[in-house]
Amino acid sequence: MKLSRRNFLTTAAIAAPAALISADQNVPTSGTPLKVCVFADLHYHPGVWTNDTPAFLEKIMARAESERCDMMIHLGDFLHGVRSPAQKAFIKLYNEFKIPGYHILGNHDQDGNPYRETCDAYRMPDGHYSFDKGGFRFVIADPNYFCNEPGKFIHHENGNYFKRVAGSTINWIPPAQLEWLRSTIVGSPYPCIVLSHQSFERGKGAPVMNKKEVQAIFREANAKKPGTVRLVINGHLHMDHLRILDNILYWDVNSANFQYYGKKHDKYPAEYVKTHRGSLNNIGWKEPLSAILTMWPNGRIRIDGSKSDWLFGVSPKDAGYPTCDSDGRETLPRIQSTDMTFTYA
Repeated sequence: MKLSRRNFLTTAAIAAPAALISADQNVPTSGTPLKVCVFADLHYHPGVWTNDTPAFLEKIMARAESERCDMMIHLGDFLHGVRSPAQKAFIKLYNEFKIPGYHILGNHDQDGNPYRETCDAYRMPDGHYSFDKGGFRFVIADPNYFCNEPGKFIHHENGNYFKRVAGSTINWIPPAQLEWLRSTIVGSPYPCIVLSHQSFERGKGAPVMNKKEVQAIFREANAKKPGTVRLVINGHLHMDHLRILDNILYWDVNSANFQYYGKKHDKYPAEYVKTHRGSLNNIGWKEPLSAILTMWPNGRIRIDGSKSDWLFGVSPKDAGYPTCDSDGRETLPRIQSTDMTFTYA
């Protein structure tokens, strides 16, 4: 692998059936890039979390427009249910934007309704699906399954995973979806970008339970045709991290909005807390975080991240929280930038 890196920050603001694959007839030449606005874990939840108006989404979309992106994609936990007038208007804002926007299911997107209802609202053929655009295949996985007993996979919906039985396991790719992943990736005529809410790379931090089986599919595809799987992206744990594993870039994308903690703090103004009742479990950012991902067919991957300041100037340390998670990843109001070129033998 030939690697060049422009480091760190810019200063810009049972199993589901096989899903659809859309064909792209306009494969670019070797020098034509595809530009994607990426963001994660916005958690639109009026009256609960920090920054609970459409303003953050509007700023992210404005960045995508100013950067002339070809598409946008969020990595799950867009909101917490799809039924209220405010939720429907929020989804419509994204779905009807002039730049095509794609969705991924997070563990919270179907908290208030069946997951099929969320798929319909998000215009997704299923929780897992794929599409081809600009000479790349985007493969969307759906690890939002838990098991109250081994081998019986239950999809998240209506907040059911909050009531898991003792000893249950969570974040699974069921067997039928594994087979769909294999056929979709190994047989792809295009380089693949694999996206999911939960991580296929993390160690202690709540990864996909059978991530090793998924990684084996990536290795199989790249052994058959080097460079088939180039980039694997997730959200979920609200952290910013890049790692190269098996000549694949794994990207753990930070939340657009905040970090969550189980223990409450008392550092935010009382008047703010009255209208954001969950904010004492949040350390938020002043401005939304997003990234512009630019990819070239020749193996170059560029990420232009963003940075913000702490909401009300309160950092995790100020609130008495640890600054790093169980995988040693630090909570910061940023998405780092990088510029890498991979070569494939």
